[in-house]
Amino acid sequence: MKDARDSLARPSARPLPDRRLPGALPFARLAARGAPPGMREIAEAPRTGALAEIVAHKRTLLVSFRRSGTPVPTPVWAAEAGGLLYVRSERTAGKCKRLRADSRVLIAPCTVRGRPLGAPLEGSARVLERAGEPAAERALAGRYGLGRWLFEYAMDLLRIDMCYLEISPGAWGGGE
Repeated sequence: MKDARDSLARPSARPLPDRRLPGALPFARLAARGAPPGMREIAEAPRTGALAEIVAHKRTLLVSFRRSGTPVPTPVWAAEAGGLLYVRSERTAGKCKRLRADSRVLIAPCTVRGRPLGAPLEGSARVLERAGEPAAERALAGRYGLGRWLFEYAMDLLRIDMCYLEISPGAWGGGE
């Protein structure tokens, strides 16, 4: 008989629903206060970026939007596969909640602290269903090495509830 974990993208994961990293919210707020100049201004920058430029850098600045329209930038690891970008995040993280309300995102190459290294690119993002997670995990595992493996192993041990985000680059189309 097939174990339910056999269909998971990371079979070593045994997440508990809504489990977060201890102290995740205070740390995120502290990191936001120490954000480098330019990180918040990325939303006003000309949207002339290209997927190839984003893929050429190790980190990506993901800008999601609050209901009020306020941009919230977050540096993430992202991997490309088939013209789509994949990101892994805590399921209860603010970016996941914002994406459920508004799928519009901006993506740009950045430093580890989130300083933009190029022009942003418009796109739309969604939280993947379980069936799409193995492809996202393969893309991320193939791009990042030991550092990511150690991080993910820690998340598996702590039983943090993680998910994958799929970002489709492309113009937003209609108004905001």
